Amino acid sequence: MTYAFTHRGIRFGDEENTLIAFQRAWDLGITHLETDVRASKDGTVYAFHDETLDRVTDAQGPLHERTDEELATVRAGGQPLCTLRELLRSFPNPVLNIDVKDERVIAPLAKLIEELGCHQQIALASFDSSRSAAVQHLISAPVRRSPGMRQMALIWLCATLFARIPHSLAQGFWAVQVPLKYGVLPVVTLRFIKAVQRAGLQVHVWVIDDEPTMRALIEKKVDAIMSDDAELLLQVLG
Repeated sequence: MTYAFTHRGIRFGDEENTLIAFQRAWDLGITHLETDVRASKDGTVYAFHDETLDRVTDAQGPLHERTDEELATVRAGGQPLCTLRELLRSFPNPVLNIDVKDERVIAPLAKLIEELGCHQQIALASFDSSRSAAVQHLISAPVRRSPGMRQMALIWLCATLFARIPHSLAQGFWAVQVPLKYGVLPVVTLRFIKAVQRAGLQVHVWVIDDEPTMRALIEKKVDAIMSDDAELLLQVLG
């Protein structure tokens, strides 16, 4: 059965990755939360996508150059920024799908996971698999991971050409997290889905916000859909 991820929470305007945005999704019954992480100058892990504060906040410049004291006054859509610690403590046993955005956040993220003992709640993603692998190397228990772009391309190629994925490519991963298309190339074909699932991995598709595409993916039996319109996705899932 297909399940739902909220992509950076249910937000109005610039509230993405804020606590209120995730609270709205949680209140609807969504327990799988997709977010991104970056570290402040003080090494605190924040749920935040961009390298700079410019797009969604009332401040400017790189987040990593700001102290926690400075970031405490920053607002995204009128909401305070959310630390990963706050996010983990605000909900009972959420599954957090975390995009490790850069190298600076690797050590602080690993330290926080160890401190909170939240390994079973964490799923790591990154466009570069080395980042999630580096976090895994620094912690004492396994967490779920998805492959980065290079490994994902090999998985797609094997699935498309041979309808099977070598164990060496699938080993150590929980799910593939992919867009519907990459440029003009269709990614989430029925052949791809079946090959990935035969290899023991889940198929998660991002970011889907229209009903016809949601229904088509559910019919193809993808494991999860990430959406900015979580309310619509829940309606479609029933």
